[in-house]
Amino acid sequence: MFAIFIIFQLFLISNSFTVNCNYGYWDIVQINTLYQCETTNILTTSGEFVTNVTGTHLNGKNYNDIEAIKIDGKYSLSFVPRGLKNFFPKIRVIHIFFASIGTLFGDEFDEFPNLEYLALTSCGLTTISSKLFENTPKIAFVTFNNNQLKRIGFDLFTPLNVRQLREVNFAYVGCISRSVYTENVISLINDLRQKCPYDDEFPPTTTTIKNILCPDKNIEEFVCDLKNLMIELQDDLTAKNERINKIESELFQIKEEVKQLRREMFNQE
Repeated sequence: MFAIFIIFQLFLISNSFTVNCNYGYWDIVQINTLYQCETTNILTTSGEFVTNVTGTHLNGKNYNDIEAIKIDGKYSLSFVPRGLKNFFPKIRVIHIFFASIGTLFGDEFDEFPNLEYLALTSCGLTTISSKLFENTPKIAFVTFNNNQLKRIGFDLFTPLNVRQLREVNFAYVGCISRSVYTENVISLINDLRQKCPYDDEFPPTTTTIKNILCPDKNIEEFVCDLKNLMIELQDDLTAKNERINKIESELFQIKEEVKQLRREMFNQE
C-alpha cells in the first residue's frame, strides 16, 4: 500500500505545467511594495510541478526580484502549484484565489521558508492539515476567507509564535467566521479547535519523506533516487521470486523422489 502511495506521488511530480506572468508592483499595506508575478494563465497539462514561467520582466528586474505571487485559479485550479521556488526563490507573499483546491495536506508551502503572508480566498477549501505551517516559521498574515471549511487541524498554529501573527482571517469559511489581530489570535485558535476540530493523520507526502530521510537533497534528486530504488527493488523482487520458484521446483522433485523410494521399499517388503 505504501509503495502504491509513493508511485502516485512520483506520478504527480513527474508531470508539469507552465505559469504565465504579468510582472509589476503590488502595494501590500501590511508589508511593503513588492515586485510580483500576477498569473494571467496557468497552462495545466497533467501534473502539479511548474517547469516553465513566461512573461516579460520590467527593466532591470529578474526572477530573483520576485517576492510576491498572485494566482487566479479561474475556478479550475485544483492544487497548489509545486516548484515555484525554482523560479522565485525569495517569495514572501502568496495569494491564491478563485480555485477549487479542497484539501491542504500540509506540505504545499514547504518550499517557501521566508513566507510571511499567505492568502487562499474563495478556493473551495474544506480541510486544512495541522502540518501546513511546519516549515514556514515567518508567517505573520493568514487569510482563508470565503471557503467551505469543515476541518481545521488542531495544531495548525502550534509551529508558529502566535505573538508574530499580526492578522488571521477566517471570515465566512463555513465552520466559523472570524477575523482578528494579534491580541485576539489565541481566542480565535481556541474557537477553531472547538468549532472546526480535526485531529488529522494524513499519509506522509513525498516532501515529508524527503525531509526525514534525505534533508540535504532537493525534491528532484530525491524523486530520481526513489525511482532508481524502486527499479532496484523490483529487480531484486523478481530475482527472489525466481529463486523461490526454483526452490519450490526442487522441493517438489525431492518429494517425488521420496515417494518413489517409499514405493520401492514397500515392494521389497
